[in-house]
Amino acid sequence: GFREGEKIEARYRGKSRYYPGRIRRDNRDGTYDIDYDDGEKETSVRAELIKSLEAKSSPRRDDFGSGSRGGDFREGDKIEARYRGKSRYYPGRIRSDNRDGTYDIDYDDGEKERGVREELIKSLEKALDSPRSPKRDEFREGDKVEARYRGKSRYYPGRIRSDNRDGTYDIDYDDGEKERGVRAELIKSLEAKSSPRRDSPRRDERSSTGFREGEKIEARYRGKSRYYPGRIRSDNRDGTYDIDYDDGEKERGVREELIKSLEKALDSPRSPKRDEFREGDKVEA
Repeated sequence: GFREGEKIEARYRGKSRYYPGRIRRDNRDGTYDIDYDDGEKETSVRAELIKSLEAKSSPRRDDFGSGSRGGDFREGDKIEARYRGKSRYYPGRIRSDNRDGTYDIDYDDGEKERGVREELIKSLEKALDSPRSPKRDEFREGDKVEARYRGKSRYYPGRIRSDNRDGTYDIDYDDGEKERGVRAELIKSLEAKSSPRRDSPRRDERSSTGFREGEKIEARYRGKSRYYPGRIRSDNRDGTYDIDYDDGEKERGVREELIKSLEKALDSPRSPKRDEFREGDKVEA
């Protein structure tokens, strides 16, 4: 038979599909009352309509305890799971191990699910520790990055807000969006791209580090083809700059190749009159 509290699957109202739940009461007559994981309740369910999930998972859990996989999932583990048994995996964390081969999960999008069977879960921590994932510790808090927001194909610029120490990162995007638990393989470092150039002769030849804070420039706003005038607000020391545009717009983390100095242009032989006037001079124009 089945024990009260035992994790099971049962054919709700005698239909063909099984739904997960727990035994609430053994009626001592070959039937059981069940609390389903989706909130439904059913009384006097016949034993032949019920399958124990604990019986399925027990041998495998003993295998893990003996050292083959070391206890499977731990509370707090970063995972992906098939929400409600569907084919697509969604990222989240293990909230609790029910000790019956099932787990309660907090998904990254805010959803929660109880009693998820182990075979519907994949560990992201194990994948991130594998030789195929060499970039696990690649990013530092504050690093300038591009990431595929919500796993989509397009990359968006931002900064690493925190390293979750499980191969995922929380990101503050430049457009104001925030995202938690972004996997390392969805992130590209903009610092890594620009690092070799930081020490290159070309940059050393230019007075200090490319552009100075307060310098008058033109930049391709959001990487578009047209240049807009503004000033360097800050040098991020990673080959990118924050800019205050003359029209009031602001942009963070603009790559150096998208910026042209107007001051250098004014220093050229084609602009001989740059130093002809001083601030405060009385002029006619």
